[in-house]
Amino acid sequence: MKETTAAIWSKAEPEVVFSVVLSRDNAHARRAPYRIIPADHSVSLDVDPVAFDSVLRVHRQGLVVGTIRGEYAKNVGWSKFSAFFMWSLAGFFWALLLMMLIKSKFSVTINFFFMVFVFGFVSYFLFCFGTYFWRQTKINSLDDPVLFNKNSKTVYVLPYIKGAFFKFWVSGSHGAPIAYRWDDQIRARIYNYIYFRGANLASEGFELGLLAIREGTTNEVEQLIRLGVQSNGFDSTQLALWEHIRQYMEEDGPPLQPGDKLRATDLSRVPEFPAEIVAEAGGPALDQNAIDQLVQLKRSC
Repeated sequence: MKETTAAIWSKAEPEVVFSVVLSRDNAHARRAPYRIIPADHSVSLDVDPVAFDSVLRVHRQGLVVGTIRGEYAKNVGWSKFSAFFMWSLAGFFWALLLMMLIKSKFSVTINFFFMVFVFGFVSYFLFCFGTYFWRQTKINSLDDPVLFNKNSKTVYVLPYIKGAFFKFWVSGSHGAPIAYRWDDQIRARIYNYIYFRGANLASEGFELGLLAIREGTTNEVEQLIRLGVQSNGFDSTQLALWEHIRQYMEEDGPPLQPGDKLRATDLSRVPEFPAEIVAEAGGPALDQNAIDQLVQLKRSC
């Protein structure tokens, strides 16, 4: 990768502040940024732009980018297996509890209450875990779309509200869209972290964080969106994705780079923006053929 204009920072955040709630809910808000993307979006990162597996939809004047959650939610096979496995374990513990109660002839003793509490709690916990995975498979949306409108220089975010764990009937949902001005309310950071893939095998991961500044303030972050895809070892993926978005918004760049494809996910389970926002972005999303023609047209200009 070419040397980028965004040098490694790896120190305390110098420009923005995070609320207590955001710091509690998002680990990146508690980390020092690995790189600070220039607040002046006209500044190139001096890297080749690539969209990777991040773009969900393309409109005539808008680009819809997915999040880290959507990168993994699109593969639901493991979630289906996990749901049935957890439900099976829950049923097993319920059966054990019933057998013990029958064997003890429902004698009300300290051991009776202890067994009911322990086996009942474990069973309910496993059932909630299974329901959590089932919601990922069948109910919850698969991604959290972020729309970049290059015509109005506006970024629209659909905040995701997590579902409850123990209240298994409460699913995750998206709130009303929030608009942010591209020029002065959007910042970007690259965050790194260490994760373990085995007992003694540690890896360094990287994510692109989109910081949305609260209206009426100059530096208070209202939302931190984990944009695009994760990468291991190097952050070139995040730099290339941001440069792709930057060129799209600032230089009328193509919605996809040659060779890029839309994220392979079930778009029927990815929420649409309200009709007025879609109309402002140039109307309904384009199909892959129309996108390829638009990319070819941009390349020939």
